Amino acid sequence: MDSDSDALKLGPCCICLGETDVTTILMLPVKGIVRGHGWGCVACGLPSDGASAVLCGDCLNDYAAGRARLRFACRGYPATDGRVPANALTEPHAHDMAVEH
Repeated sequence: MDSDSDALKLGPCCICLGETDVTTILMLPVKGIVRGHGWGCVACGLPSDGASAVLCGDCLNDYAAGRARLRFACRGYPATDGRVPANALTEPHAHDMAVEH
């Protein structure tokens, strides 16, 4: 990539809401609000309904160290579908471990 304008834009960080250095995507173990706009698994047939969160570099360090908690999650696609409170997402979304790979 030649410039910042070429970089992937993920929208605001799900902890601080800053938009600088947001480069990490977390796959959360719950379903998102906008079905079909999240993560899934082709191996076990899990639909792409899983919620995600995105973090900036500073918040990623704090999150990994247990000093920060997610305040928001991506409503659907990180760059375009907005944010929801992380605690509003409660429906489990997990791989079906009974499916043979």
